[in-house]
Amino acid sequence: MQIILCENGPFMVNTYLVYKENTMKGFIIDPGSDIGPLLDHCDGNHITVESIIATHTHIDHIAGVGEVQRRYGIPFYCSEREKDFIKNVSVQARMFGVKDPGIPEIDRFLPDSGSMTLSGFELQLFHTPGHSPGSLSFYNRENSIVFSGDALFNMSIGRTDLPGGSYEELIRSIEERLFTLPDETTVYPGHGPATTIGSEKQMNPFFG
Repeated sequence: MQIILCENGPFMVNTYLVYKENTMKGFIIDPGSDIGPLLDHCDGNHITVESIIATHTHIDHIAGVGEVQRRYGIPFYCSEREKDFIKNVSVQARMFGVKDPGIPEIDRFLPDSGSMTLSGFELQLFHTPGHSPGSLSFYNRENSIVFSGDALFNMSIGRTDLPGGSYEELIRSIEERLFTLPDETTVYPGHGPATTIGSEKQMNPFFG
């Protein structure tokens, strides 16, 4: 598994390109507004992007979906619980004073649990609400990694003061789902540096 991080946009969102080196096929997680350089990298290195998934649909995590879809004509997946944020993306744009990216086309709604296979990688889905109602984390057991979106950060957690947010729910999501993963699991968050489940269990100040 190859993972390329592209920190981009006014909110410095972590967009991830995940691909297999032997097939050069992969997918993008949470494309931000300044996704162009990452797509140029894919084209220049003959990486075929096959799909887009979102951990949640706050504007910083989906602003680049339309651009990726226009370039590659590929499907976009997110939780159905996030559809109100998608429909009201123009409201989000006004709220945060950023450009309206338009409403992306959703090809499939993801369930709260279960698994899916993208570009040869099996991803287990964890519903981790609290930052937003439909937040999902994506776990790949084979490579011992989890993409946590804005649920769990390096020594922090996601904000809970936005519509649909809940501090209690977020703490419960992390403790009951993410903290059940092996300690050595690498956490790739929606913002900031990577960490591990073990480090967060031991040193994250939001957990006793």
